Amino acid sequence: MQPVSPSTTDVPIVAVLGPSNVARVAAAAGIAPARLVDAAEQVGETIARRGWAMIVVPDRGVAVSAMDGYLAAGGTRLIGLTPASGISEPAAMPSIELQRVRCHELRDELTWYEQHHQIGEMSDAMVTIGLSCGTIAELAWTKWNPSPPPVSFVEGTASGLPPEIAAELRVDVIALTDVGDWLDASVAISAGTVV
Repeated sequence: MQPVSPSTTDVPIVAVLGPSNVARVAAAAGIAPARLVDAAEQVGETIARRGWAMIVVPDRGVAVSAMDGYLAAGGTRLIGLTPASGISEPAAMPSIELQRVRCHELRDELTWYEQHHQIGEMSDAMVTIGLSCGTIAELAWTKWNPSPPPVSFVEGTASGLPPEIAAELRVDVIALTDVGDWLDASVAISAGTVV
């Protein structure tokens, strides 16, 4: 499937969430960092091939790998939430400055705190690859969204989805090979279309 170029207001927006420090969280989870990197690239490619927009916080890790896959597959609307202030890891700001030029659109008026809920507010679906404190914060904010987007968690990219999160949020645990089908169904549901 080749990417299409519908108007920017008509395309679904898919958020890709995951750790910035892939090496640290992969080591803690006992999995190879390459598993997260490869999954993120594949998810980015899957979104681009549908002609959809992708939204990320382009600092490091999963987001940058998803950007690589998305842009390599011809993605045409990469939205970057690039916080300009607030508390972050020291490596985040220099990395955002490097990566922001790869985005087609930027939201740079946000703080690090605000981006956690904005990514859920702006997306029609969210794909989670791995877990970190920031990823869990982004997921948690969907609990208070009056119309939360469908959320998935790619199995095998973390030690597991914490049962406490699963008890509070609807998160579909899916295989990497099922991401495309999940997105097709979830975006249709989010848009109110019969599948």
